[in-house]
Amino acid sequence: MLAECPRMIGEQIHGYVLKVMGSQSVYASTALIDFYSRYGDFDMAKKVFENLDSKNVVSWCSMMQLCIRDGRLEDALRVFSEMISEGVEPNEFAFSIALGACGSVCLGRQIHCSAIKRNLMTDIRVSNALLSMYGRSGFVSELEAVLGTIENPDLVSWTAAVSANFKNGFSEKAVALLLQMHSEGFTPNDYAFSSGLSSCADLALLDQGRQLHCLALKLGCDFKVSTGNALINMYSKCGQIGSARLAFDVMNLHDVMSWNSLIHGLAQHGDANLVREAFIEMCSSGWQPDDSTFLAVLVGCNHAGLVKEGETFFRLMTHQYGLTPTPSHYACMIDMLGRNGRFDEALRMIENMPFEPDVLIWKTLLASCKLHRNLDIGKLAADKLMELSERDSASYVLMSNLYAMHEEWQDAERVRRRMDEIGVKKDAGWSWIEVKNEVSTFVARDTSHPDSASIYQMLAELVVVLRDTELDVHMQI
Repeated sequence: MLAECPRMIGEQIHGYVLKVMGSQSVYASTALIDFYSRYGDFDMAKKVFENLDSKNVVSWCSMMQLCIRDGRLEDALRVFSEMISEGVEPNEFAFSIALGACGSVCLGRQIHCSAIKRNLMTDIRVSNALLSMYGRSGFVSELEAVLGTIENPDLVSWTAAVSANFKNGFSEKAVALLLQMHSEGFTPNDYAFSSGLSSCADLALLDQGRQLHCLALKLGCDFKVSTGNALINMYSKCGQIGSARLAFDVMNLHDVMSWNSLIHGLAQHGDANLVREAFIEMCSSGWQPDDSTFLAVLVGCNHAGLVKEGETFFRLMTHQYGLTPTPSHYACMIDMLGRNGRFDEALRMIENMPFEPDVLIWKTLLASCKLHRNLDIGKLAADKLMELSERDSASYVLMSNLYAMHEEWQDAERVRRRMDEIGVKKDAGWSWIEVKNEVSTFVARDTSHPDSASIYQMLAELVVVLRDTELDVHMQI
């Protein structure tokens, strides 16, 4: 009855319960805890709980859930600990709730060990809670170990594994798990598709992304907001902006992220006119642009070299929409000004920022100095970078190259020598290629691939062909 009661009637029932049964009815008190928690009255629910002399596991679980709903995760774990201290044996529900409140993997491991000790690992709810806990904490190997012990993983198990691998940067594994999930007879839900498609976007796996799109179409998930947003993002990052727009257009519903994904995609492809049109269309549809929207618009203006339009949108962001620019917005504006050689304005913007410029700001300015061979301001930016982060390899490389452009060989060598002295190494640039649904990653002069000998042999043959072609062209000239 209490589950569907309005607040006033529920309070009247509470009064009647107190009059007839007092405060010691465990079942009535547990129902009252749930009732008050639904209305966000933490203090009243806590009072009902504390007035109970004899609490059972259901009462303790209700109190833990109340703490989590109110954002009191540490209190939920404290209640779990008190329950055990008072001799109440926690069941599978208590363990799953406690694991959901864990923000520390150390504590999560302790609860994991306690669940093993009580032979609760065969319960799918405990296993799924462990998957989520290890995924949140970034311990994917532990997550995979738990997944391997589940005799019959359910939809929640697979979705948690796919999502955790994507969020922790294991995009290839996320896609593989999603396909395995489907092959095991489970229908991926909106969240699983979203993680899988986002993984394809990160790796620019267009073929696999299209396969997942076809599967989503077959299962009727492509119209859902999360899947639709992931499709827009995937096609944009794979260079298929027309398909991204089509994915947006066929969605039944949009949210702010849908518009932002579309505008970001258009911006990355440098079409400032389409970016502006999409922004106007978004506002006309009743959606309020946020800081991510304006960042995308500024990126679009930057790629197209439209400084005046970028400055207009930057002012619009603060004056009309009341949004506070972040360091990323300022970095985009400084890059825009720097690319156009307007260094005095870029420096003034840095001086007038409402916060101290960080590594991103000075590195952006230094990159523009290299572009325009501005050694004086480049030295200023490099000095600031050294103060903030002495171990940023990109800053050293940019400054060394800038000195080399001005034939300041001793200074260029000094920068490189400084890198060696403090042990800073240039981060290797990785490339990847998808062949028959398999992704191979490599760096320059990489020999780790099992077929590297054949690959280099083919490259040598291609070089010969290219040289012969170049010679033929010269001969024709």
